[in-house]
Amino acid sequence: MEGRRTGKTSALKFLPKKVGSELVPLSIDFQGAAAATTLSGLAEFIADEIVEPARRNRNLQLPAIDRESLKSDPFMALQKWFVQIEKFAPGKRFLLCMDEFERLEEVVEHTGSRAPLNFLRYILQHRANWILLFSGSHTLDELNPYWNDYLINTQSLRMTYLQEAEARDLIQHPIDNFPDIYTEGAIDEIIYLTRCQPYYVQLMCRVLVDRLNAINREKSRLNQEKQTQLAQGDVKAAILKSLEQGGAAFRERYQELTESEREFLHKLIKEPVLAVAESRSWQRLVEKEVLEVTEKGYRFQVPLFQKFVEIQSRQ
Repeated sequence: MEGRRTGKTSALKFLPKKVGSELVPLSIDFQGAAAATTLSGLAEFIADEIVEPARRNRNLQLPAIDRESLKSDPFMALQKWFVQIEKFAPGKRFLLCMDEFERLEEVVEHTGSRAPLNFLRYILQHRANWILLFSGSHTLDELNPYWNDYLINTQSLRMTYLQEAEARDLIQHPIDNFPDIYTEGAIDEIIYLTRCQPYYVQLMCRVLVDRLNAINREKSRLNQEKQTQLAQGDVKAAILKSLEQGGAAFRERYQELTESEREFLHKLIKEPVLAVAESRSWQRLVEKEVLEVTEKGYRFQVPLFQKFVEIQSRQ
């Protein structure tokens, strides 16, 4: 389980390169599944999502599923298909990666049935060759209580900030042979503003690369020598553009908070040092990696998100 924009989807896409060939990663993005309004529609979506990554990741052409059975008894058809897949590829194990799995709640609400969840629990408990990976942006206590029954045999692993060395490497080497365009001061400023949060790091770097390109286009027009590196001042000058380009992500993070939590953040902007004694009241903001508690009181974990809240508090 992890917060939004922490790189979980990217990590899932990278899995095929990091696991042995005997393990077949199969990814399902349940954001698309949320559009399903019937059980058969959801089952068909799951089957279609599984076929392509098997071919792409392991050159494995899976057997076709019985489409008529999907319409009449969809999740029993999926169960039988999974057994058929095991027989088709002996010696293989299958890693079913379910991104944004919480969106299944919408299907459960639409259909009034928990058959999809019963199916997943059956696979967890009875199909030893299948490993289920639930990837989401909420902790268990934020989900509907019925998830406790279905996820009882799972283990939780939280994805959070990069280590500083990892963030520095991402900044300096996002791709092979990337030019040396950042001064040490610029890198330090990116690290400070983003707290090594992977999405924010990549957002700022994208804005900075665009900035350098724009500067050099203007210098070329004026027949001036090109700028080769970005300094700390360039990073500070790119803050507003980063907030603008990443606006949807910042708004999503802001709006998922309760009204009282947002009011507290606005208060924190005006009164930078608030008593630690209040920490229990706002523990959720700490768990959501919005705030942290210091000896002097609260502060924002990510200065770039703080800049966004400052703008919201002035509106």
